[in-house]
Parts: sequence; structure tokens; C-alpha cells
Amino acid sequence: MIRKRAFDALRTDVIAVDALEPLDAVADKLRDHLEKSPDMDAVAVMRRGRFLGVVSLRTLLGDLNDCALEASLRTSLGDDDFEDTYREACRHCMARKAGEAARRDIPRVAPSDPLHLVLDAMIKADSRFAAVLEGERLLGFVPLGEIFRELRRECRPVP
Repeated sequence: MIRKRAFDALRTDVIAVDALEPLDAVADKLRDHLEKSPDMDAVAVMRRGRFLGVVSLRTLLGDLNDCALEASLRTSLGDDDFEDTYREACRHCMARKAGEAARRDIPRVAPSDPLHLVLDAMIKADSRFAAVLEGERLLGFVPLGEIFRELRRECRPVP
């Protein structure tokens, strides 16, 4: 693991979305991407070719829940209209821009960074992804699952 680098666990099958795209469109792209890559449940949010952050499935659902629940509780009259109010609040929340929901505090690493330091940064940031950048250019993500697979290969018990 000491010799492994971020590049060794890099995933390039990353969907990039513009920060100004509505979350509804981002959710559709993420849904379609999950059919091909079920373990890559995040999109890179970009603006003018620069990486801004990540909208993961967890980020999207958490943000939607917080936004819609707060709005529907504020405007609902009770049990009679809560479902309709919540549904309308969801539509409103999904119209927000990807840049507003993007998590910007994920680790940014270089391809040559040691994988054990990438893992350390991900744990400290409580992030399942690290963005691998070469200058300003996004190369892809290092997902926690890829590091786990590398660790299992390196740390297998000797028979």
C-alpha cells in the first residue's frame, strides 16, 4: 500500500455536470450512470472546466430530504395535505442548481499522491471520494471501495 498511488485506484468513469444544471437533470444522469457503474454513485460538479465539488447519491438524497421536509413542514396544514405539499417541495428543491448542493470539501489529490495519504484525507474529511486533479483538470475519483480492494489485496493473510 505504501507504493500505491492515487492513480492506481483512479476511476475515470465519472459523470461531469455543470454547476448550473438543475438537480433534477443531475439525478437523471446519476440514475442512468448507476445502471452501468453501480458503485460510482457520484457526479463531478464543474464550472467553466474547473472542478467545484461532488454530488453523491447520499448528498443528493440528504439535501433533498432536508430541503423538502423543511419546506413541507412549514407549509403543510396537517395530515390531509402533507403528501401533496412534500411532493411539491421536492419538485421545488430539485429545481435548485447542482452547484448549490455540491459538497466542496472532498479531498483533492494529485495522481502521484501515496494512496495511504489519500485514504487518510478521505477519512478526516468523512468523504467516500477523493478528486484526482492534474493542475485544474479533473482526471477522476478515487472511491473508498477502490482503496478497500487495494488494501485487501495487500493485506491478505498468508496461507
